[in-house]
Amino acid sequence: MAGLIGIAPTPRAFGAANPMLSIELNALGEGAFAPAAYRREGIVAWAGVFRAPAALRWPATGRLAHRFAEDLFDRVHVLPTALSLGNVVSELTREVAVWNAWRTIPQTLTALRLAGDAGSTLAAPGALPLALRPLQERVLTLTVGLDGPPVIDAVAVLSFADGATWAIRIDGLRLQAWTLPPNWSEALTETLAWLTDVQVAIAGTVTRTPLREAPHRSWEFAVLADRRERRWVENALFDWTARVWALPVFVDTRRLGAPLAAGAVEIPVDATGLDFAVGSLAMLWRDVATYELVEVAQIANGRMTLRAPTRRAWPVGTRLMPCRTARLTDAPELRRHTDRLMSTQLRFEATESCDWPLVLPATRYRGFPVLEHRPDETRDPSAILARRFDLLDGDVGRTQVDDASGLAWTTQSHAWRLFGRAERAAHRGLLYGLQGRAEALWLPTWTDDLDVIETIGETALTLTVAACGVSRSLRQQAGRRHVRIELVDGAVFYRAIEASSELTLANGDLAERLRLDTALGRTITPERVRLVSWLALVTLAGDTVELRHHADSDGLLDCAVSFAGIPAEEP
Repeated sequence: MAGLIGIAPTPRAFGAANPMLSIELNALGEGAFAPAAYRREGIVAWAGVFRAPAALRWPATGRLAHRFAEDLFDRVHVLPTALSLGNVVSELTREVAVWNAWRTIPQTLTALRLAGDAGSTLAAPGALPLALRPLQERVLTLTVGLDGPPVIDAVAVLSFADGATWAIRIDGLRLQAWTLPPNWSEALTETLAWLTDVQVAIAGTVTRTPLREAPHRSWEFAVLADRRERRWVENALFDWTARVWALPVFVDTRRLGAPLAAGAVEIPVDATGLDFAVGSLAMLWRDVATYELVEVAQIANGRMTLRAPTRRAWPVGTRLMPCRTARLTDAPELRRHTDRLMSTQLRFEATESCDWPLVLPATRYRGFPVLEHRPDETRDPSAILARRFDLLDGDVGRTQVDDASGLAWTTQSHAWRLFGRAERAAHRGLLYGLQGRAEALWLPTWTDDLDVIETIGETALTLTVAACGVSRSLRQQAGRRHVRIELVDGAVFYRAIEASSELTLANGDLAERLRLDTALGRTITPERVRLVSWLALVTLAGDTVELRHHADSDGLLDCAVSFAGIPAEEP
């Protein structure tokens, strides 16, 4: 006969007398098992303890269940087992806890070794060998300085007297700050580059898939350095050209309105519309050699909270700038105008993701946003009215043209000239919302495309315009079947043209009558119409956009792009 095998969990939870059972169940004893004559090859008790009767006819054996205590005690714990330091912008310290979790056996730490980073040290709270009593914890101190290799890739090894070793992986990145402001006699050019996979079918339908969550971001600007500044800049470039820099976003510079004491953990600043970001860096700057990099922990209620206190005091007027980690895309060419004066052109590309809130236009028509910004016409706008066709040429005989899609693929320029922080921030939100060529919107031509010559009734579904070839040439093709009607009082209507026909007026003039999908809902005389423009569904023509900053975020910004029509997607 097999013995009874059971598992005994901790008796503090389930004792020999289980209070969770009824009196009748607790009263069951050997009487329930004594007459048993059948085999019990394996019985597992999931809870409680078997009460073996005194007259048990076979031996009862068991084993202790695996408990949390076996995972926690009777070993050495080292925490953390890996340290990711991120961007090291000042000397920092981290604690490493060593806990002797043996309940009865002391341990001895005999050696500490830190390999792979000459600028870091790991120290024990006392001289080695360091004794640890049972259940005692000791804290080691890791110090990481600014002097050392740019990439921190180190291993700390802890050795114990019983032969056991622990290895702690340490990684991070030391940063050198770029501290020379741009020469504002030339514009600072910022580039945002998305990546979109665009597939165009023969019929003209387009599939667009964005491949980047955030654009690649770069800055190009000129600098001019003289005497002391030139020496600082040239020496920094000599040592750090291929490494990662902490690059200030110079266009978002603010100035301290009150002194900032050493040890401050908050900086009063209105960060609305600026590039300050939680988890990123900021710079307090006085001159090319006097600056401090700080890490942003929180931005709220007009205050920026820092992860660590400032190391020195900063007076009123000190510049405060957001920073992004960036690399030089190529080695700059230094132009030495004299033995003291130098100029160069620099191009940095961000190494971190630069996010921004997406803000598409609030006005919508047939499910898509409408770009209501009237373009800047400092330079003449342009448009291309093209067809995508294949030229079939067999070298002999006449050539043939195959316009497979039968659609007009228009391209139209659009420019912005923006002033102030609010306009510039909203424009950046629009660009992030478009994600390069990924998102579509409606774009008016902003030209006088139709001349209304008769009063439009409140319930009228027709629009009478001077003849211009709408019926003969356009025929409600995609890209020329939606209109934007703007009145002199600022009211705007968006309508679709469902049909068109030519007619002769009583005076003998030729006109065209266009049928609208819905009435305008008010009576409008021709002199109240300011502009009627065609409306086309478009995306950005390319994934790259350039922003030309002529001053900081309170000043002038220029941006020019091209939009490409997607006629097959027009509703």
